[in-house]
Amino acid sequence: MEHLFDNGVTVKRFAGFVAPSVVMMLVIGLYSIVDTIFIANCVNTHALAALNIVYPIFGVIWGVSVMMSSGSSAIVAIRLGEGKIREANEKFTLIYIVAAVLALIMITFALIFIDPLIRFLGASDVLWDYCRTYGFIIILAMPGGFIGVLFEYFIRVDGRPGFTLALYIVSGSVHIFLDYIFLVVMDMGIEGAAWATLTGMYTTVVMGAGYFIFADTKLKFVKPKIDWRFIGHSMANGSSEMISESSVGIMIFFFNMMMIDLAGENGVAALTIVLDSFYLLISLYLGYISGVAPLISFFYGAREYSKVNCFLRYSKIFTAASAAGLSAICFLCAPALTGIFVSPGTPVYEMSVSGIRFLTGAFLFVGVNIFASGFFTAYGNGKISALISISRGLVIIIILGYLLSHFFGIAGLWLSFTFSEVLTAVLTFFLFRRYRDRYHYSFKQASGAR
Repeated sequence: MEHLFDNGVTVKRFAGFVAPSVVMMLVIGLYSIVDTIFIANCVNTHALAALNIVYPIFGVIWGVSVMMSSGSSAIVAIRLGEGKIREANEKFTLIYIVAAVLALIMITFALIFIDPLIRFLGASDVLWDYCRTYGFIIILAMPGGFIGVLFEYFIRVDGRPGFTLALYIVSGSVHIFLDYIFLVVMDMGIEGAAWATLTGMYTTVVMGAGYFIFADTKLKFVKPKIDWRFIGHSMANGSSEMISESSVGIMIFFFNMMMIDLAGENGVAALTIVLDSFYLLISLYLGYISGVAPLISFFYGAREYSKVNCFLRYSKIFTAASAAGLSAICFLCAPALTGIFVSPGTPVYEMSVSGIRFLTGAFLFVGVNIFASGFFTAYGNGKISALISISRGLVIIIILGYLLSHFFGIAGLWLSFTFSEVLTAVLTFFLFRRYRDRYHYSFKQASGAR
């Protein structure tokens, strides 16, 4: 990474580093809706609704794993930028041990209390068997989710973003292939979808481990030193990403409850389609900040602020252009997106098309909010990053969901997405301005950018 911009920052070099992460997250976004597509077309809408009921378990898995990964990788990248290679490797190794222990603790408790957990998440009698079957297998996948996300982040910090793309192309292909075999050929229903997801997760772990064991890497597994301060700092620094991921599950939990009251199981099925479409599209932003964050951390640690400012200038252009494009896709392509999951003319189809079109306004602001959260994490400021994530993904949207759905029904539920992003964007611009001098950044044209 340190030699990538020796001759200055250019659009070509910058795009070459960031693009694999963007493509990777789009691929992950596509793979994440594979179960939804297969279940919608091969099982029934009740099984589709069950996916949304169980999703908060996914939220916890990804939330904790992304917290450790984003928080620790930013610290390790800064140490690499400072030339402290041995310290970086010790911290790199330590976080894997912590992740493995934490995953085993969580999986034990989740399996012991699985029945009250599924009931708490809102599984009705109609959805119970679907939810418990899928949830049990997904809990078994928890260690794979933890370790796989760590490999993704640290391979990128090691300077090989292209390999992270290969990592997810292979694991995602395994996931899709097994979805086809288990659901279409063997007719295993929602259980088959869960086993396909689990296998895809553990494929990522095997490939990631192979990379660090057999490849010529800068980051290496070494004998670690117990550093409780680093562990705490990693979790605090990555707390915004944990909140961002976990808040999705919490928000879905509350929205499921509201949608059941408004439209029953069909409403939950429609919510599944709308949210899958939403998170597929915002994966563009998640991939972008995943790609640019290591650059910000490394060159900030190296005190090369002019290069960081070049990255921010490109980020401003990317965010503005993609916001317009994704908003247009939401409005114009809502019927096509919905048609992937369900046939036209059904109540689920009509509610889903309406919901996706209501997201048009949200995409004018969501990109800057996602970028800002990852941006402050890259500087090691987890508190501010968490504030942004809590605002957009948890507190504001749930409050607005209850208020607007009370007055406007299902339409109010969809509108809460846009208004939560608007209010968070106001906070985001204030924070950008407040911390500008502390971190020596500027979004204006930087010298040396080409």
